[in-house]
Amino acid sequence: MTKQEYMEKLQEKLERFGRELQEEILEDYRQHFAEGVNEGKSEEEIIEELGNIEEMIRELAEEDLPGEFAQRAMESGAVAERGTKEPARQEDKEERGSANAGAEGHFTYSGSYRAVVLEGKVANIHVERSKDEKIHVDYEAKGVSSQLNYEYYQYEEDGIFYAGVKHRKNLREEDQGEEKMVKVTLFGRTIISYGTVGGFGGGQYITLTVRIPQGLPKLTAKTGSGNIQVSGLELESVDSASGSGNVEIRELVTDRVKGHTGSGNLAVNHTEFISADLGAGSGNISLERIKGKELRCGAGSGNIKVDAAVAEYHLGTGSGNIKVKAVGAAEVVNMSAGSGSVKLELEGAEGMEATVRTSSGSAHIAWGEEEAVKVKNGTYTYGNSACKVKANTGSGSIKVSGK
Repeated sequence: MTKQEYMEKLQEKLERFGRELQEEILEDYRQHFAEGVNEGKSEEEIIEELGNIEEMIRELAEEDLPGEFAQRAMESGAVAERGTKEPARQEDKEERGSANAGAEGHFTYSGSYRAVVLEGKVANIHVERSKDEKIHVDYEAKGVSSQLNYEYYQYEEDGIFYAGVKHRKNLREEDQGEEKMVKVTLFGRTIISYGTVGGFGGGQYITLTVRIPQGLPKLTAKTGSGNIQVSGLELESVDSASGSGNVEIRELVTDRVKGHTGSGNLAVNHTEFISADLGAGSGNISLERIKGKELRCGAGSGNIKVDAAVAEYHLGTGSGNIKVKAVGAAEVVNMSAGSGSVKLELEGAEGMEATVRTSSGSAHIAWGEEEAVKVKNGTYTYGNSACKVKANTGSGSIKVSGK
């Protein structure tokens, strides 16, 4: 069994637990592999040390998860009521919040707003364009735990539409404490995971699907452990962030876009902007068919892959690789990797001034129809020098080409 096969099997077995707990365990295993490789061990030796996945999962389920969780949830016997409501606007936000609280179903809101703010907590958030001038929200809570312990809320304040998921008010404090903390011991280290109750029972999740009208200026969507997906919108600004879930943005036209995830992956596709600020803590960043003026993108340990027509690129990663295909008249391309490799392909540039620097890797540059040549650290000019390129890496290789 290879490392990839082992990790895929581990991820599959962890699916019934909360997202944050999954990621913490997976990250611990990744670190164990990395430490083993540094010590000169083979993948087979490391896998033997890690042991049987089924046994670890069995111990995790029996010893580390709250033992009374499933039983207490079933004994309470309550299930969120389904319903469809179209409430009129109310000035009092508590009244509006309690009118919808806990009900699973579809809600419609009329009104003119200057911004929409969505707070998912443990929920997935999907945002797309409405077919009319109203805001539509579908709230789905699957699984007894999700239905019993969380509820949907909505209110309006200062021209801003707020909606999201919160703990039920009548939930006992000790119950919340039980569900919000899980202890797991791996490789002699104790992991404490918070806010993962949504995934304890397997097949449990909460999803907010929100449709907003064309022309609404601003959107903010944030969640702790869920995924975020924003698509098909045209607005002034978008700010989306997830603690441990994936963030996906596609078919978007905006002035400013921000996207961030702590340990998930971030993807942006078919999007046009003036400025973009994107980041991932330990996940990968993938940008395809995007167009804009300024792109800033950073990853802690993941890879960055870009296919874009942007004037200015500012990209950095701690230990991942950077791969860029820049189409059109790029003006500035700054790329920095701590220990990974850097690769740039310029298409449409009339010239470049390339400054390359690597501590222990190799650097190659190609221009036009010429073959790539190995170069030393320094600055090299081609054509009219219009595009200013800087490529730095600690121990990786550098490849720069233009045509």
